[in-house]
Amino acid sequence: MNILANYHTHSTFCDGNNSLQEIAKFAYENGVNYLGFSSHSAYPATTGCEMHPEKFSQYREDIFQLKSQYKDKMEILFGFEADFLPPLSFPDYSYYEKHNPDYLIGSVHFVWNQDAIENGTMTVDDETGKVQEGLEKVFAGDKKKMVQTYFAHQREMLKSCDFDIIGHIDLVRKRNKPLNLFSEDDSWYKKELLATAKEIAKAGVVVEINTGGMARGATTSPYPSVDFLKILRKFDVPIVFSSDAHSVENLLYGFDVAANHAKLAGYSERQYLTLDGWKTLNI
Repeated sequence: MNILANYHTHSTFCDGNNSLQEIAKFAYENGVNYLGFSSHSAYPATTGCEMHPEKFSQYREDIFQLKSQYKDKMEILFGFEADFLPPLSFPDYSYYEKHNPDYLIGSVHFVWNQDAIENGTMTVDDETGKVQEGLEKVFAGDKKKMVQTYFAHQREMLKSCDFDIIGHIDLVRKRNKPLNLFSEDDSWYKKELLATAKEIAKAGVVVEINTGGMARGATTSPYPSVDFLKILRKFDVPIVFSSDAHSVENLLYGFDVAANHAKLAGYSERQYLTLDGWKTLNI
């Protein structure tokens, strides 16, 4: 049995290029069994690329129309990719209770330095030049501190929030090659991965193997790295395949690579989410 599913999907409600309707049509025509929509959210505010809270009701209504339209053909799930940006935004069901989503993806895009007097926040998910600029402004060029802070934020999110899937857990790799932020062989970096894997296991969330960086030409392999996945495998952390699609042509991008990535790390099973809960499938 082969199940095609993607839960990390962005539309024109946030920074995606296609409407919900266009994505659903493409998914169905290409044999997708389970399609989850996950607009960026920094509820109750927005930092720019996220969906504005005023659009939440329309977003939910449109998805439920598609649920009905594709009933018995393809299961559609209603979700958010929620930013961890305290004290403003948390990927936690208590924040989204009013909208009753089917699932939440918890993601860290921003890092902040409490020691910085000004310009205390930057994003690791941007163009190379802007990441470099943020590194200089927020961390005075201290690459190690920035990377360690990124993983510390993830561990804080895992300890304090209630969500289902953790998004692109080593997103900090995105601009590592041009900026030489760290070596994946550094002992301090490996300690960050181990500490983060332990918190993921405690939280009981699912890790996505995310091919979005590959689709947009920022990386040559998925998030997380094979080495990180090997650590996660030791803790029996479950995985799901995600494309982080911002356009329909990338909806199923690189899932063959994701499968090989998982197998190299020792995984033989992956998860997929239905309205009845998580189910397991051989890779």
